[in-house]
Amino acid sequence: DILQQCVERELPAICANPDYIVQTPSGDGIAHMPGKLANYYEELGGTVTWFGKPGVEHFEACVAKLGLDKNRVAHVGDSLHHDIVG
Repeated sequence: DILQQCVERELPAICANPDYIVQTPSGDGIAHMPGKLANYYEELGGTVTWFGKPGVEHFEACVAKLGLDKNRVAHVGDSLHHDIVG
């Protein structure tokens, strides 16, 4: 498996979209997202740098870029795991 070869070479991975699944546009199924692959890479022993929602760093970077006080910002999303936890 190519991911196991990457782990053996100690190649780091970057996951900029940590979502695990998403509902398909037709609404009748789910599709796997990069976060699921990155999680599997970690399970194999690989190193992953995560960036994106729901990571706190992602929210703090966005709020800082907008020059807002984080205590005055509300985030709305459609998934507790993917959007709200951070």
